[in-house]
Amino acid sequence: MAIYSKDELINMVKGAGLRVTDHRLLVLEYLAKVKQPVTVYELVEDLRKKENIDQATVYRNLSSLHEAGLLRRLDFNHGHAHYELETGHASHQLVCNNCETIEKIEGISIDDTVKKMLKKSKKFKHTTTHSMEIYGLCKTCA
Repeated sequence: MAIYSKDELINMVKGAGLRVTDHRLLVLEYLAKVKQPVTVYELVEDLRKKENIDQATVYRNLSSLHEAGLLRRLDFNHGHAHYELETGHASHQLVCNNCETIEKIEGISIDDTVKKMLKKSKKFKHTTTHSMEIYGLCKTCA
């Protein structure tokens, strides 16, 4: 998990060509601190404890930050998206099919697999990052 200062987050927003707003920074600061991808519902609930922010504002900011490449939108087949800060590093998650628990796993490399995929690819020359989800049952549900 990467920790970013407020100045670094401001520079990220500016570097993406977006206007720096309090709500954008609030969303980015929250996502920079959490260890797991979060849903919009979780984000709204936690941000409302600190700030008067409505769900539509959160959605708009998530959309613009995602389009600018600052957020990663993940779909775990739960019927809703999860978001995390785009760090440029690979993202790997274990996802429970039953209770929807998500555990982010860091420090695992699948570089050899990615190289083999690129070697077989007819349309791609290189990758910039990747996201991988493995589905199963958590220890509680097993």
